[in-house]
Amino acid sequence: MRILVTSGATREPIDTVRFLSNVSTGRTGALIADALAQHGHAVTLLHGEGAVRPSHVADTAVFSSTENLQAQLRRLLGVGNYDAVIHAAAVSDYRPAMTHAGKMSSYAPSLTIHLVPTPKLLPELKHYAPRPLKVIGFKLTSGADTQARAIAISKLFASGTVDAAIHNDMDDLAAGDTRPFAAWRAGHAAPETLAGIAALSVWLNDFIES
Repeated sequence: MRILVTSGATREPIDTVRFLSNVSTGRTGALIADALAQHGHAVTLLHGEGAVRPSHVADTAVFSSTENLQAQLRRLLGVGNYDAVIHAAAVSDYRPAMTHAGKMSSYAPSLTIHLVPTPKLLPELKHYAPRPLKVIGFKLTSGADTQARAIAISKLFASGTVDAAIHNDMDDLAAGDTRPFAAWRAGHAAPETLAGIAALSVWLNDFIES
């Protein structure tokens, strides 16, 4: 099967040298892409600038801002060659309303940046593809309890265009590649708990092939 994976962080430009971003390294997406390739799938990895690269996937491309990522997703999925998309990229929720031309002064006594929301890409992905497409999204919370985690996941499913969602929490990141993930299927009341990225990759492979 042909699978598109996104990974890493977007960079929302403030000026020509500064940007807003987040802590995502893209490692999870790169390891998932490698695992799916080793299962025999044709994998494309669309990753953020500076993100961890895969070892077994040659078909890669780089995105920068949310706007740039959106354009590349439209182009790639619009061709209609993909069976599934795993959207693990950490997309900024906000961007500067304006990008300063050139480099802003390093000596200003204070600066104010007006932020505006970026588009939510996950609910749009099915609409980009001219053929049936399985869509799997990711959600990261920070210090969320069980109820808050369930609410966050329910928002991903609200559009009706997401088939599965993978959750993890910042509190678990210290465990590295063995940290727990919760795999939710659309229409199911409870998730499956997976121990680490390797187990998650197996689950994703089985879900996509089902």
